[in-house]
Amino acid sequence: MKTTIAFALLSVYTVLEVIAYTPQLIKLLRTKSADDLSCTSWITWFIADACYLGYVLLESPDIGVIFICLLDLAFIISVYCLTIYYQRNTKHKSHKIKRYKR
Repeated sequence: MKTTIAFALLSVYTVLEVIAYTPQLIKLLRTKSADDLSCTSWITWFIADACYLGYVLLESPDIGVIFICLLDLAFIISVYCLTIYYQRNTKHKSHKIKRYKR
């Protein structure tokens, strides 16, 4: 019974995690803007999840939990990389616009 409940909770966590990250990724790709995102918070999320993955590998190397940790890290890395890319790209474009306005 305990294993079934644990698996159900882990399944709900995984589904909610994908649901939570997907809109952010879609917004980044559609708007090509990351002005309102904090790189510091995404780095913090990455460190936290990397530590959790380390804990899982040391304490209970279950392939399902490892997959979920890696999926989480993949979403975090994707959002972080897109944030960096679009923040740099947007700033670069705004400098060009200002230069031509003079």
